[in-house]
Amino acid sequence: MLRLTVLFGCLLLAGCGSEEGVVTYTIPTEVPEQLAPGKQRMLGAIVPRGDKVWFFKVMGPEKAVELVDDQFRQFVQGIQFGEDGNPVLEPLPETWRRGGDKPMRFASIDINTPKKQLDLSVSDLPSFGTWDDYVKRNVDRWRGQLSLEPSDEKWSGGQPLDVPAAEGESVWVDLTGEAAAGGGGMMAGGGPFSAGPFSGGGPNSPGPNSPGPMSPGPVASGAAAGGPPSSAIPGAGNLPPATDAAQPKVDFERPDGWRDGRKSMMRWASFEVGGEDAAAEVTVIPALGEVRDNVARWMGQVAGKPPADEEVDKMLADAESLTISGFPAQRFVIEGDPEQGQKSIDATMVPRPGQQTVFIKMTGPPETVAEQSDAMRTFLKSLSF
Repeated sequence: MLRLTVLFGCLLLAGCGSEEGVVTYTIPTEVPEQLAPGKQRMLGAIVPRGDKVWFFKVMGPEKAVELVDDQFRQFVQGIQFGEDGNPVLEPLPETWRRGGDKPMRFASIDINTPKKQLDLSVSDLPSFGTWDDYVKRNVDRWRGQLSLEPSDEKWSGGQPLDVPAAEGESVWVDLTGEAAAGGGGMMAGGGPFSAGPFSGGGPNSPGPNSPGPMSPGPVASGAAAGGPPSSAIPGAGNLPPATDAAQPKVDFERPDGWRDGRKSMMRWASFEVGGEDAAAEVTVIPALGEVRDNVARWMGQVAGKPPADEEVDKMLADAESLTISGFPAQRFVIEGDPEQGQKSIDATMVPRPGQQTVFIKMTGPPETVAEQSDAMRTFLKSLSF
């Protein structure tokens, strides 16, 4: 009995002192290819209109965005603006649907693709300062959202985009990269841009899919800038105004009957002419662009379809030559058909070496544009800038 007790005790001690074997697992350090996030692609358009600049942007997996790149570009090029100055988005393409309201956006559009549902954002900010700098700083911020360095190219690689309804030169942006964790770093020096809808940084940042543009100056306040409603932007007091760049001195003689038109920071002057029930609009705007490209665009606006090369050649040959403010200029009159509800365009281009071209354009009912032809010529010859 004593021997059995001792043996049993030894077995208990052995059982209490034993340890389970250690199991070792090997964990792969690389994400499987089917789970890898892949490249991100961003398509964007910057469209000036009146005193605002409109931003259209879609971003997502490269293969998903590839399925809508042509459709998205055509959508932006065909955009029209209502009397309130806002873009008219409907009708949308078949697989596109209006999304819910989101902060700092004019509108959101959901685009269904076989790869992934994409988010198209539409937002706006006031125009400010020089156009090239405005575009470059916004595109550089977009580049930051894809972990790309700022570019030294004009518009940071953006390309001209033909948007007939725009007032000035629109810009197309096509970027591919890796989505930044914070949506893009803060601009050096912080300031009013760092927490805006384009910053992608900071605790209140909406992240890399935020639509909004980054203002290149103290132009946005309140909800439009992503902050609380206010008449000023914190930290913007030390930024100089850009009124000299936006509104240079322009002298002219106003023809009888010409009324003040819709003002904006991009317009040097604006008038409403003709009768109230058949008024035409006259604008004076500095912008970029080649003569032939603009003439073809205006002809397309009137006819509702692209003109033939021969038609453009004839319009260029028939241009009226003028001297405006000491610069040689060309005037083009594109007559619309009132029976088809078309408008006419009386447009003059004044190229200035080393500076933006000045566009003086009258758009309206054919009868009104024709009646105001002599008044327009008098106005053109009186211009000084």
